[in-house]
Amino acid sequence: MNRRDFCRCMPLTIPCLMVGSHALSAQGSFAFGADRLPGEPLALVYPRRIREMLTRVRETQSGNILEAAYAIARTVEKGNRVWCYWDQGHTYRSDIFPGRDGEPEILTPGYDPKQAKKGDIVLVDYPMSPELIADIAAKDLFVVGGPSPWSGDMLYGLEWVTPEAKRIRLRPVADIWIETYIDAIGAQVKIPGSSAPLGPESGPLSTSIFWMMIADACRILAVDGKPVKVKGDEPKPGDKTDRASLSAPLMDDYFDEIIRELEMVAAELGSIRNMAGIAVDTLLGGGNVYVYSRYREALASEATGRRGGFAFAKNLTDEKITGTSKDCVIVGTYKPDDEADLKNLDAMKSLGMRTMSIGPVTRGFRIPDGRIVARETEAHAGRMADTYGLFAIPGFERRVCPTSGVMVTTILWTLSAEIADQIITRTGDAPAIYFNGALTWDARWDEQMRALADTRGY
Repeated sequence: MNRRDFCRCMPLTIPCLMVGSHALSAQGSFAFGADRLPGEPLALVYPRRIREMLTRVRETQSGNILEAAYAIARTVEKGNRVWCYWDQGHTYRSDIFPGRDGEPEILTPGYDPKQAKKGDIVLVDYPMSPELIADIAAKDLFVVGGPSPWSGDMLYGLEWVTPEAKRIRLRPVADIWIETYIDAIGAQVKIPGSSAPLGPESGPLSTSIFWMMIADACRILAVDGKPVKVKGDEPKPGDKTDRASLSAPLMDDYFDEIIRELEMVAAELGSIRNMAGIAVDTLLGGGNVYVYSRYREALASEATGRRGGFAFAKNLTDEKITGTSKDCVIVGTYKPDDEADLKNLDAMKSLGMRTMSIGPVTRGFRIPDGRIVARETEAHAGRMADTYGLFAIPGFERRVCPTSGVMVTTILWTLSAEIADQIITRTGDAPAIYFNGALTWDARWDEQMRALADTRGY
């Protein structure tokens, strides 16, 4: 089904949100990162840039996001698959890992050409091989696409991209295109003394767009009397629970909540600075800074080997915990009392590692009794997000669309900017930061950054 045929299936009562996409205005490109505003802490440049970028997408792409939601819902109602190859950070499953609270059971991570069939939909703005793109086109699947810094689909910086990356073109096969205005560099904070900017935007930006689509897909399913199961361990909402309205798009409510939580990052700047101090003390003392998440696809992957990320960063997951008394670890958690996180936190402490954490402290806006990660680390940030999804939709057994993934990633890069600032203040040196691997100069640059981090520690 092509886009024109699909549009005939859409209800005539869609609210007037069909704002057309337009070329970037005089605000210009986001390339090479943003300078801080007068008096602005370097750490807060990142959440400010995400607010700016997300606001631009909402202003110009709301119609496309809503159209994508209808396409997702209609696909589910037909019994076909929703393939999720949507960028959620460093992977396409960074925020839809096993048991993810608030994730409706309608998504199939990745794309399998052996199982995909006509009638399926593919959500994709993550780098996909030309061979898989050709398979999608041959099967005439419905595609919701967006640009990736590792592709030939960007509005800015295409001249810097390798010929191999330019071959990755999603726009020609897309039925719906959601423009995010990203560029080939793909990081947002200009760091004094560094040619490479810090802080990739795709985690909070693309993941917010993803949940905006999913929110209205769930609303449409509820309107049609076809609710679906939801992952997680949230108890069934009680009769007094405020239910989401089915008469208006939910993506605006999700956007509003994310903007509110992004603004609240400043309220935890003291904790973030404390955490950065621990990390910098560790680096200057010859130790390693690890980033942990239970699942490799989540924060552990986001922090390491990343465009716009530190060359010194290392990761830990539930698969293996290692370290020494010279090291520290940033624990990324998506529920405050996750048993695996607490077990691994104990293991880290037994090795003598200093610990800090990022993530929600509440379940249903209540701090759990007993052990929680935030109580057992030296410093914590992320209190603005809850464990569960944002929307209690009529007919759904649990709330859908969490905000914690967006905020955990945002705080990681906010913290990273503060780490960079403190390194520069204390040493006069800029830390080693990676460029996007699709750039023509990247291979040589990243080798230099790895050598710099290995010999200097940061």
